[in-house]
Amino acid sequence: PMPRSGASLAFIRETDMLALLASGSAALTVGVAPSTARSTRAVSQPAMSSSDRCAVWVVGCGVPKRGMGWYHAKQVIEGDVPNAAVTAVVEPWFLGAGADSPPGKAFAEWAEAMKEKGVAFCDSVDAVPVAEGERTLALISGRTAD
Repeated sequence: PMPRSGASLAFIRETDMLALLASGSAALTVGVAPSTARSTRAVSQPAMSSSDRCAVWVVGCGVPKRGMGWYHAKQVIEGDVPNAAVTAVVEPWFLGAGADSPPGKAFAEWAEAMKEKGVAFCDSVDAVPVAEGERTLALISGRTAD
């Protein structure tokens, strides 16, 4: 059963939460310490059918190899989250005013490589292509100041 409002959800790894959301499961494990959580990398995953897939939009990606949004996108792209696939990255700063900055150029290099994997890059959520009937999860990753 789902915990009541205000219950502690500490120690749930992001990949575990995404896997739960992607699977459509109503079950939620609470209180699993990070040291006891198993890695999904060691488990071979069956190929997912398009009906089992959950599209993931990473909103607020940040700088490659520095931003938490980038790291979560990397986890999903590398298969750490079963049945999930990054279909879009929304990054208004690096696809806008910050594009010419050194971090913006690093982001552009990464974006080009990810476009080859079918990931759309958009400067706003309104610009993300929406597939009819597809389960979608928006993973929002921003700084406190944002």
